[in-house]
Amino acid sequence: MPKITLIGAGSVGFTRNLLRDLLHDQSLRENTHLTLMDISEQRLGYAMEYARIYAAALQVPLRCSATTDLSAALDGADYVVTVIRTGELQHQIAEYEIPLRYGVDQVVADTLGPGGVFRGLRALKALFPIIDAMEEHCPGAYLFNYVNPMSINTIALSRRARTVQVFGLCHGVQATARLLARFTGVPFESLRYLCAGVNHQAFMLKLEAAGVDLYPRLRELMDNSGCPECQEEKVRFEIMRHFDYFPTESSGHASEYLPYFRKRQDLLDKFCSCSVSHVGGGIDYGSMVAGISGAAIEINRQLQQQYGRQLQELRAGKTQPDLSPSPEYAMRLVSAIENNIPYTANLNVINHGLMPSLPPECSVEVPCLVNGAGINPCRIENYPEPLAALNRGMINVQMLAAEGALNCDRRRIMQAIALDPLTAAVCSLAEIQQMTDALFSALRDQVEARFFS
Repeated sequence: MPKITLIGAGSVGFTRNLLRDLLHDQSLRENTHLTLMDISEQRLGYAMEYARIYAAALQVPLRCSATTDLSAALDGADYVVTVIRTGELQHQIAEYEIPLRYGVDQVVADTLGPGGVFRGLRALKALFPIIDAMEEHCPGAYLFNYVNPMSINTIALSRRARTVQVFGLCHGVQATARLLARFTGVPFESLRYLCAGVNHQAFMLKLEAAGVDLYPRLRELMDNSGCPECQEEKVRFEIMRHFDYFPTESSGHASEYLPYFRKRQDLLDKFCSCSVSHVGGGIDYGSMVAGISGAAIEINRQLQQQYGRQLQELRAGKTQPDLSPSPEYAMRLVSAIENNIPYTANLNVINHGLMPSLPPECSVEVPCLVNGAGINPCRIENYPEPLAALNRGMINVQMLAAEGALNCDRRRIMQAIALDPLTAAVCSLAEIQQMTDALFSALRDQVEARFFS
């Protein structure tokens, strides 16, 4: 019986999605065992309670156990899924507020920029012991990592691994495909697309339905300044206007990775104003989608409060559980491998010749063919050079940040931040050094101690 281990199961949002996906798949719920692991007994208890609620509502058996012991959770695991969240809200606030003093205006700060680099140092401090323990307790297992910053983590974990197979999982491609189906007015099931690049900056290289290219329809929307779609995704349409292809990450995220949108107030007013409300489960995501400064902090604060209320309401029978499958890849990958069912997913992997115009050993997000033989990434030929040039701006930061994390090298971390496109647009090198030192001081207890030796 294959064993799936979910580490960071107290991260309730991801855990609920993956639990539903497993329980909806008959072969998985009957033939695999799920182990939930978290360092918090209280949050682990919440996760187990959700598991029981979902199983009861779906009237299906539940093969699930819980532990706070990492070694026990990993012993004999075939698939390990990491959804950990490191640190507290105060650490995320520091990663936003300190760069802002130097003019670096971030939205989410979990992928690139000063906040993304330090988020990586905090995440890898927890992820390195996990992959080391996997080599001891389940060598050769799959690691499906959902933790951001995805590319930095994928590079560093892949270099650290000996036998463990590292794959980074994100839902940006699936979300963008559904968004474009809505924008172009075609059923999502009819959409055919080819997407590649780097995480949070991949591009829809092909987009069609019933053999018809949908890009002319997108360009019509782009040229209609009054259309709601253009107002909803100002940054993404502006990138497409000048670089020809639609990117996979929301306008708020996308604005952080380039030097064009956040270096002046007039640009923020034009491209990052909140003109649409994305409401999900009582949380208004419009501010983060649009690119409002620091929007992710308030959303995370609201989410923490919301999850507790939702569990209380489920216990009291005031609400019914959401039983719909999620768009996440993890359980579909397991099912495809275990049942030898062909499946395709855009995953983050090391660039071993997959995208020749991007640096070797960087992390790329490419289509992968999945079946009983495992996961096989696809090579992308003729990737447009302007897109590769945009990607390389992100990759420069990611490669140096991963190296700095692996070697606990403060100078490499400063150099990584200095090469961030947005930071370089607003800061001098001396300011970047001061900002990096301030972040190390504020987050001293959250990163590896060797950075200070």
